[in-house]
Amino acid sequence: MATKARRPAKSGGPDVSVLIAAWQAADFLVRSVENALAQEGVSVEVIVVDDASTDDTYGVARAMADRDGRVTALRLPENAGPSGARNAALAVARGTWVAVLDADDRMVPRRLQRMVAMAEAQDADIVLGNLAEVDESGRPIADEPFITKPDRPVRLDAETFLAGNLRAVGGHNLGYLKPLVRRAFLEREGISYDPDLRNGEDFHLVLCCLLSGAVVWFSPDSDYLYTRRSGSVSAVSTVDHLNALIRAETDMLVHPALTPELRELLDRRRRGLQDLRTTETVLQALKARRIGRARAALAARPRAAGLVLRQLSEGLLRRLRG
Repeated sequence: MATKARRPAKSGGPDVSVLIAAWQAADFLVRSVENALAQEGVSVEVIVVDDASTDDTYGVARAMADRDGRVTALRLPENAGPSGARNAALAVARGTWVAVLDADDRMVPRRLQRMVAMAEAQDADIVLGNLAEVDESGRPIADEPFITKPDRPVRLDAETFLAGNLRAVGGHNLGYLKPLVRRAFLEREGISYDPDLRNGEDFHLVLCCLLSGAVVWFSPDSDYLYTRRSGSVSAVSTVDHLNALIRAETDMLVHPALTPELRELLDRRRRGLQDLRTTETVLQALKARRIGRARAALAARPRAAGLVLRQLSEGLLRRLRG
């Protein structure tokens, strides 16, 4: 589950600290930083954390920091994943609010202003903004927003949030949404990102906040431009990443704030992740032509057979269309 962050709150900072975890991002980092700096109606700082890249990500970030005092460039000595990089950014953030921006994504110009206004009007601790999926050139991938229902601003309780995160891999889960979070809430509750997670980290942060009493609202505006890139960490589920998620959700099952209903929802999600882990194991084994290993994995968890078949069918269709 999310980890503890112990440091005193700071004051006199910008409205929003935009946290960018950057790995191998030299080719597209300038665009995301400039996009964050161009947000209208709020004052921002941008904290770029180079996650031990082997390209010139840090050099690019450092050059932008030298040109604009609103940019801070940090570099981790070892790769820590998006959770570790975001925690490093949180440790120096000065904003009243913190917002997450992936290094290859962008936001429409007044996204942060609208989210802050909603949060203040509703006395919220977190706002989850909707997103639109785009390709690497910025062209929309779908005609509809990522989350189609609800289609109006609503408050999300823990049960609604968990129920919105039960869809199979590739499904439009609420946990994909990038949060705006009141920094003082994180500090008061001692909450930060789970450093063991390399995907699903935003879901776990928001759930931990909900179980600590956070007021969470959903904004239907699809004003976060989420880039679908081939090979990106968020687009690929690996067995190791799934193991970390399953461990985190097993730990979360004993959280004292979980009601029996919430515990059942979280356990359903965990079982789905276990099915997905079996599916990934089977697919990797088939790709390596290790038929015996694929058969053994599926025999150990036969309920994953439907998901395996679906993934194989989707892969075949992609090859035929290609």
